[in-house]
Amino acid sequence: MQLPLHPLVVHFPIALITAALIFHSIHLRKPEWINKHVGLWLLGLSTIFSIVSVLSGQKEMQKAGELGYSIETLNLINQHQLIGNMLVWGSIIVFIGWLFLYLENQVNNKVNYLIFAFLVLLFVIVMISGYTGGLLVYTHGVGTP
Repeated sequence: MQLPLHPLVVHFPIALITAALIFHSIHLRKPEWINKHVGLWLLGLSTIFSIVSVLSGQKEMQKAGELGYSIETLNLINQHQLIGNMLVWGSIIVFIGWLFLYLENQVNNKVNYLIFAFLVLLFVIVMISGYTGGLLVYTHGVGTP
């Protein structure tokens, strides 16, 4: 039996976006406590794992479509997929924008607070995605043997 990749990688974006938000918050409050680049690189890692999560989730969705789940479950799967896609594209855009500003030495206090706002938004999206994924597994039995 081959283990599905999706459940193995989905927790990394949750943890890494949360860590990026926490470390960036610390940097905003106490800049001397932490390296200012930690949040950027955590978001970059999260973006990579988010892409892998969405791609593996699409593979799992194909399997779910073949198993004949109820319309309610399929609608929740579609909602989970939409939220996951929002997370991936949001992560890509924020990371590339932040990286560009970093490489151009344009990161200042205003930019840091804007990035903080985007990290909060990504955090909310990843929590909603995690919640809908949890509903799929624990309420609807998707992905369980």
